Amino acid sequence: MKAHSAVGRRLGISDDEMEKLSVLDRDSFDFREWLVLRTARDFVDAGGRMEEWDHLDDYHRHYTEKERAYHLKLFRMMRFANLFNNTLDGRQWRSGGASYGAACPIDLGGKSPGNGSP
Repeated sequence: MKAHSAVGRRLGISDDEMEKLSVLDRDSFDFREWLVLRTARDFVDAGGRMEEWDHLDDYHRHYTEKERAYHLKLFRMMRFANLFNNTLDGRQWRSGGASYGAACPIDLGGKSPGNGSP
């Protein structure tokens, strides 16, 4: 959640607001807002699939087909960005960290980068 929190802070989201988003308590949001947030979370948890959730009928009643199509585009974009960033983070982790500022260090045969000498 560190990366998400950092982005949220840069966008002006307060720690209190981020906590509310993390908990996603129904009473902390307007009902329509809670519905779309809950649907977004469930979409990600379901691996990018719309499934039969207990709140889906309400979601369909409160949002038009055009709004739902727009939400779906956003859900997919957010999921893609999350998977992409997780891939970069995982690559960095698997390589033992970002050596010389790169996520995938190159074996230099014992030489240090830059001037070619050890």
